Amino acid sequence: MSLRSSGPLQISDRFVMRSVAPFLFVILLAMQVVTAQTLPAQNHASLGISLAREGKLSEAEQELQEAVRAAPAVAPYRAQLGSVLGLQGKWKEAMDSFQKAINLAPENLDFRRETAAVQWQLGLMPSAEKNLQYVLARHPGDSGALLLLGLVKERTGDYAQAVQLLDSQFELVISQPNRTVALFHSIVQSGQHDKITKIVDVLKLHANDKVWADATGRCTQIAAMGGDLQTSEVLFALIPDDDSGRLTAGLQLAKLLYTRAQVSQARELLLQLAENGVVSADLQALLGNCFESERQPSLALQAYQRAIQADPSRIDYYEDLISLLLYLRKTNDAIRLVNHALEIAPHDARPWVWKGNVDLRSNAQKDAMESYRHAAKLDSSNADAIVGVAAVYFATGQSDAAIAEYKAGIVRFPNDARFYVACAEMLLASPDSLKLQAQAESLLQKAVKLTPRSAEAHYLLGQLAMQQSRLKDAETEFSLSLQSDPDRSKAHFALSVVYRRMGRTDDATKEFALYEGLKQAEESGTAAGMMASGKP
Repeated sequence: MSLRSSGPLQISDRFVMRSVAPFLFVILLAMQVVTAQTLPAQNHASLGISLAREGKLSEAEQELQEAVRAAPAVAPYRAQLGSVLGLQGKWKEAMDSFQKAINLAPENLDFRRETAAVQWQLGLMPSAEKNLQYVLARHPGDSGALLLLGLVKERTGDYAQAVQLLDSQFELVISQPNRTVALFHSIVQSGQHDKITKIVDVLKLHANDKVWADATGRCTQIAAMGGDLQTSEVLFALIPDDDSGRLTAGLQLAKLLYTRAQVSQARELLLQLAENGVVSADLQALLGNCFESERQPSLALQAYQRAIQADPSRIDYYEDLISLLLYLRKTNDAIRLVNHALEIAPHDARPWVWKGNVDLRSNAQKDAMESYRHAAKLDSSNADAIVGVAAVYFATGQSDAAIAEYKAGIVRFPNDARFYVACAEMLLASPDSLKLQAQAESLLQKAVKLTPRSAEAHYLLGQLAMQQSRLKDAETEFSLSLQSDPDRSKAHFALSVVYRRMGRTDDATKEFALYEGLKQAEESGTAAGMMASGKP
């Protein structure tokens, strides 16, 4: 849902101070028309205004068109017509009518303000601001112009200025849902969190008003996207169960819960949303992520399959299912799904990367290299393809070539932790590993900075610490690795070694038992195949 209104705009002094239609301001102007007007034009204009007040906008437009034809030099008629056109959503025609009114009466502030309102609606922000600055230069306290300029600033991303302007007209802002959303959006984006509470209070006051339900849902999404879990939860609770925007808001909240490692809460929210019978591919995909994180692969498979069934043409939903099938050693199922994805999107790099992963897991290194290189050719910005190429070099014993690919990946994708982790792992496995420890540690520290929960980066840092007899540091790093991936058997084994060296026999025995129990369920396939899986 857009953050902006798609309905008729109500911006000028009279627009914002009244809940009635914006054409009312021209009634006052009509009273000021001079004798140059012809009587027929005056009659058409009066009838048009009367019809507009009755909500008969099409008939009102016809009468005002007649007034303009009869007296084309009378600016108020042009403005009246522009207002009625705006009420019907005929924004371009309204723009033309208001602009002609300005041409006839360039110093009229009402015309300028109304024209800016239409320009805002059409996305013509520089022009809208120019007209508003004209108004404010002559009338600095013009509430309608200040309000509209705040909305212009919100639309153009000048959020701090938008907050200042909109907050100065707070009562006018909170009189309408869309303006309230604009202020809330600006507050969140500008980081002025101390102002959030008063917007939440406004939304609470309108909790039982269906007209405001959409605004509450949009603010929930904004808060969740801004990482404000507490506010998004409070606002989500205000959305009626039967509101159409509840699903979208709930999904955004569930994503935030998931990224905050509150997986069970995210899962429960998603299941609650699904109970309403709404079919959502996004919901099922995220639900699959939750099940997979909770080590429930069969439920994850079902959720991923439902996501694809809900939207089979969207290629994004195939990746998680293919990855999980490979993890579960269901290679044939993965191949069938990859081939289907390639039929749907043969020119998309991603299915070719997935094909490379399947080929590599099947020890078809030549086919894997062709798939990865084809993916890179289709999309040179696809980092997964570069990871795959390096993994093939590793699988075929070409360590130097693999390291070169990873280093090139670091240069091209400096914010992708996988390249740092994989390069460090290759350095530590080289014959000159003792000389390269400092370089490897630097790479791993960079990876942890980019991805604090990287299980592999913490595991390798633990290995380095253990080699250097820093047992306490090694314990910390292995424990961090297991926090992110409790089923990582090699981390349990390494931790058992650390405890044995520390003389903590009971802890060592416990960790070794965990290692033995997990070993049989360890990830399948070649080491290179797992390196290509894209999870550092």
